[in-house]
Formats: sequence, C-alpha cells, structure tokens
Amino acid sequence: MMAKFGHRAQVRKSVDDEGKPIRYFEHLRGAALILIDEVKIVDAEMIITALLHDSLEDTEDLTPEMIEHAFGSNVVTKVKGLSKIPEEGYLERLMLSIDWEMLAIKGCDRLFNLRDLAQTDEAFRKKQVAETRDHYYHLFDRMVQLTPPQYQPRTTWLRDEIRRVADGQAALLAQ
Repeated sequence: MMAKFGHRAQVRKSVDDEGKPIRYFEHLRGAALILIDEVKIVDAEMIITALLHDSLEDTEDLTPEMIEHAFGSNVVTKVKGLSKIPEEGYLERLMLSIDWEMLAIKGCDRLFNLRDLAQTDEAFRKKQVAETRDHYYHLFDRMVQLTPPQYQPRTTWLRDEIRRVADGQAALLAQ
C-alpha cells in the first residue's frame, strides 16, 4: 500500500499502552475508517484520498505524479488540496474550496486527531482544541452547506461529532 510505504519510518506524538510511539500509518487508517464506519461513505476515491491525505507534506517518497499515475487526477487533486504545502494560507484555501468530499476527509482527519489527544502533552492538546474551535468549526459548517442532500445527514453528524469531542476535550483541559 502506497500510504503505508510512504510513512513507513514515521511515528505519531501519541503513544500506545506501553508508552511506545504509534506508527504514523495508524492515523491515516483511522481517518479512513471514520469515513467508512462512522460517516458511512464508501466511495473508493475518497477512501484512497483519506489514506494519502498527508503524503505530500510528510513524505519524501511519494509525489503527485506517483499518486496520479496510481489513482487518477481526482485523487491527486484532493490530496494536493489537503496538503499544507505551502503552510501559509492553508485554512484560507480550505475555506475557499467547493469540494465537499475534500472537506469531509479533512473532518475525518480532524476527528481522529481530537480523539487521539489523550496520549499527548497538555500544551499540544490545548493547541489542537483551540485550533479546532477557532478555525475548523466554520470550515465544517461550510462542508455541510456544500454537501449534496443525500450525504448531508452524514456530514452533519461528522461536524457535530467534531464539536462534541473538541468541546469535551476543552472541558477536560479546563479542570
């Protein structure tokens, strides 16, 4: 699998029950599983994009050309759109996007990250929660507005779940 190969030497900030860093691929897998199991979207291109969403910014081995050759122009366009290259203006670019699928994948990514905060330090947790509440709530409102009617209940659930988890994390940090 391309994503597993590209991130093979990387680990997350979070750790497992034994205190060992979790391999980075588990984040990509987790975002894809949220898309499939919880948001109930099983579109192949969206799943592939979820698995590759960090590949351009976080690997040296994967290129846009490789992704396009393997999976086509729709996937590489979404992966590029989700990439923080360049980091400056990233949120603004997402906010201007009219691609609800790309925003839904970003929502799955953000939800996974929020759920994964327990094994990170407090400063990182505070930063992630504040960023979600200050910047991403608006983005996910836009996602719901852009979503076709047949998928809107699922993206509405995703938006609301992100808010529930972020607000829950904020309450824990305030204690």
